[in-house]
Amino acid sequence: MKLFRGPRGAPSQAVVSRNSSEQGPDNGPVIVLVDERGTGVEALEWAAAEADARRSELRIVYALRWPRLLDPLGDTTIDLGAREAAEMHVDAAVRRARRIAPALRITTRIFPGRQVTALLNEARRSERSLVVLNHARRSGRLERALARRLVRRTSASLALIGLSSPGAVGPSTGRVVVGVNVSGGPPAALGFAFRAARRRGTGLTIVHATTSSRLDAIDDAVRIWRMAYPDVDVRWDLTRGPVDGAILAASAAAALTVLGPDRHRSLGDATSYNVLHLARGPAVMVGSGSA
Repeated sequence: MKLFRGPRGAPSQAVVSRNSSEQGPDNGPVIVLVDERGTGVEALEWAAAEADARRSELRIVYALRWPRLLDPLGDTTIDLGAREAAEMHVDAAVRRARRIAPALRITTRIFPGRQVTALLNEARRSERSLVVLNHARRSGRLERALARRLVRRTSASLALIGLSSPGAVGPSTGRVVVGVNVSGGPPAALGFAFRAARRRGTGLTIVHATTSSRLDAIDDAVRIWRMAYPDVDVRWDLTRGPVDGAILAASAAAALTVLGPDRHRSLGDATSYNVLHLARGPAVMVGSGSA
């Protein structure tokens, strides 16, 4: 059994069975960014647990910006010690991931360049990858830049890991939440959400605006996924107001919130990204390779 990390200092919100992993869209590598400040610890631990549950590979990425110095002659040179420091940070990340999942397959990459470029290049190497970032509590500039490029140029999904506060509760505590009409079509987000709930041994809450003209199509899609995963308890959260507000309310203390990308494959100010950034717990924006 593998425990997923819940709120700080609290028991895990979800239990993952090794026997519940199946081959398919969620078996691509899990890619996580680490840096010298240690700001990605929660994302690293979550990514290790997710990769272990999927029986997939964990890829740890470190983006190295070479500091330029002057040599004794006054010429510009590169501080080679920065490479050694980067290797030390990566080794520490590997040890931490091993504490979560000792048998996990782990590869590492130190990329000379920007963080967005490093993660984008790694996501392009494999189909159906999941890129994991620690939630930026303020501007989220890295999140937005990466999300836009992943949607346009890859089939990868993006997870932002912001764990709930201790003692947090909500209408879908410990469950997987999926917003079906924030995506360009329900199959990718619904399939990802059903599989995530199955791996965690928990239920699924489907948030949907009742004014949508696509209700019949969504009902049919949900019926198909329920036949594939009959052990997943499904609840509907129907709202007449803005669906993004309903998803955010349901995300409090949820095990995972699942969203689809904008149907035009361009984020801008799309609801998907806004909810992804504001969700009060781990959230995933599903890529095109996860249907």
